[in-house]
Amino acid sequence: GGMDLLDLLGGGGPPAAAAAPPVDAMAMLGMGGAAPAPPPAAPGSFPPFQAWNKNGLQIEFACTKDASNPSVTAIEASFTSAQPTPLTGFNFQVAVPKYMKLQMSPASSSTVPPSNSGKVTQTFKVANSMHGQKPVLLRIKIDYSAGGQAVSEQGQVDNFPPGI
Repeated sequence: GGMDLLDLLGGGGPPAAAAAPPVDAMAMLGMGGAAPAPPPAAPGSFPPFQAWNKNGLQIEFACTKDASNPSVTAIEASFTSAQPTPLTGFNFQVAVPKYMKLQMSPASSSTVPPSNSGKVTQTFKVANSMHGQKPVLLRIKIDYSAGGQAVSEQGQVDNFPPGI
């Protein structure tokens, strides 16, 4: 919760009163004089990165860590398409090496809208039993139809940010 974050930052009793001047300085800088907001990225979250880009289909992964178990990573995959027709029957599959476990949730839709006009999301979790020794590594398989043509793609995602 938010209180934990403030405790970690040394909030709470008298020290918070002593920290009032910096808040006023922030207000003068136009950042608002309210209680300091937590940073937009939650602890354990990583900036999104591009995991796939081929034939107009882009996949972006946003990763967050389980605070109680750093070997577990939750990944939200976002799918967008620059193609002029929607991608229908969209199916995204992930396979992991033996030292990892995988838990997939269903995608938000099986149709990716055309011309980057919207996105489909799908979340999954991976647990890396060799966390810190071996990297997170995914094999992905993507199936869809575009303009009546069936497309099947396979690849590997190994460009996770450091710390995953």
